[in-house]
This record gives sequence, structure tokens and C-alpha cells, in this order.
Amino acid sequence: MGEKRKLNFSIGIFDDISDSIIEKIKNESKNCEIYGVGVYSDKIVIEEYFTYPMKNLEERMDNVKQIEGVDFVFPVDTIDIEEMKKIVQQECVKFLGNKM
Repeated sequence: MGEKRKLNFSIGIFDDISDSIIEKIKNESKNCEIYGVGVYSDKIVIEEYFTYPMKNLEERMDNVKQIEGVDFVFPVDTIDIEEMKKIVQQECVKFLGNKM
């Protein structure tokens, strides 16, 4: 068995959180020290995924925070991979700063 990853994360809409999503997050979070979840903004959901979320961003983020194994949750307002990487890094640093 290899060493645990320091950080892992997932990003999604999380409007309707199925059992399989919960299971995936629980399993991934067990294999790392810190697990974050990015939740797409309403604007991204509408403009990029052509659907309207049933719940607003705050509600979706609150629901994700309740999942076992999630250390921090953050909004994502881009689909650009490089921008997402920066957001994940910033949010992880913020999370670690709040723990001290």
C-alpha cells in the first residue's frame, strides 16, 4: 500500500447528491489527508451545462459539507483547468490557515 496523498478534490454541480457520489467521496477522502470539494456556481451550471440548478450555490455547498470525509468546500466559477488549479490551491491554503 502506497503513501496517502496529501490532497485530493472533486468538482461538480452537487444539486442532487446520490448514494454513489457520497460513496465516491468517502472512498477518495480515505486515501488522502485533506479532501476538498468544489461546487460550480449557478452561472457555470447554466452557461456551461445548460441546466438550472434546483438549489442555489449556498445550499449545494452546505449539503456537500455534510458528507463524511469532506474537509472543505469552495465555489468554482470557471471551467478553465488552470484557473481551477489555482482556486483549489488557494482554498487548500485557506483551509490549512484556518486550522492553525
